[in-house]
Amino acid sequence: MLTQDERAAVVAELAARPGHEKVRALLHRLIVDGLGAESRDIDFERRVPEVHVRIDALLGRTVLEFKSDLRRERGTAEEELTRYLTDRQGATGHDYVGLATDGADFVVYFLKHGTVVEAGRYHTDPQVPRDLLVWLQSAIAVGESLRPDPHTIMREFGRHSIAARRALADLGELWDRLLRLAYGAGVGDDALFLQHTYLAVISKAVAWSAMIDAPPPGAAALLHGEAFANLGITGQSEPDFFDWVLAAEHGPALVMRMARLVGRFRLHDVRIDIMKTLYESLIDPDTRHDLGEYYTLDWLAARMVAVALDDPLRQRVMDPACGSGTFLFHAVRAVLDAAEAAGLPPVQAVKRAMDSVAGIAEP
Repeated sequence: MLTQDERAAVVAELAARPGHEKVRALLHRLIVDGLGAESRDIDFERRVPEVHVRIDALLGRTVLEFKSDLRRERGTAEEELTRYLTDRQGATGHDYVGLATDGADFVVYFLKHGTVVEAGRYHTDPQVPRDLLVWLQSAIAVGESLRPDPHTIMREFGRHSIAARRALADLGELWDRLLRLAYGAGVGDDALFLQHTYLAVISKAVAWSAMIDAPPPGAAALLHGEAFANLGITGQSEPDFFDWVLAAEHGPALVMRMARLVGRFRLHDVRIDIMKTLYESLIDPDTRHDLGEYYTLDWLAARMVAVALDDPLRQRVMDPACGSGTFLFHAVRAVLDAAEAAGLPPVQAVKRAMDSVAGIAEP
């Protein structure tokens, strides 16, 4: 792995736009020695026979295009990535993203209607070399088994993340098609509704991944709760208005794509309220306040629960206005931790939590 000094030197050289070949070599080192990717998994100069060109580099489902100066070559990069992404997705049936860079600037794209759409960008700052690694981690998805801390959750799924921008763009297009079928035209600005649809899908995928280390059996089974019912868990998910995505062409595939992204996290022993973190990162504060939504800080909720619950296995908890469930989350964790300390089997611990912690979501 790169030392801090080595990482700083690599990032500083990239920031100077050192030219096509040097960018390729430096980025290879950053991805392999900085992010932990396997060198053998990076396919350089991949031939695309149908269009008689070579892809600069291919890593997983990310196509990388290196340039000497994106300020004057961005148009060329976008044309080439359009061809490459079209070829890869046509040949494999999987979605790919494209990454164009000259070392100083990085731009991520996804394919929509035969052309590339920008999904995110980053400008290299040699003063904070770690930030480039963090951005690359989300852009090219090298890592698996990610830690579900607030920073990583926001980086991977927050409103500025590549995953959120792409999913919201796809949801918007699907929603517009359904409205045009029903009304003959689109209807207003539905950004907030689409954001809540995105949250609904992610939340159910989080619940599934917290229990099962495998993709859900299907989009409808995940959103309607059948996948959970088959495990003996009832009432976890039910059909609701946000399941409209299942009725749209390509909607189920989008749901499963989002679920696979969630599955990259280690959620079996999560210690934070993921959905509150995601909601706050996705819905801007002004909108939340206009809706009358104010959130208790996570550390404050944890401290209040610790004071109130001094005997978690004997006490009962009810939050009459639980909102996203921050207090309930920490109460359940307190019960489970106490049960583990008392040597209770996991099944009994979960039953104790279910019997002793309840909440009412205000309408």
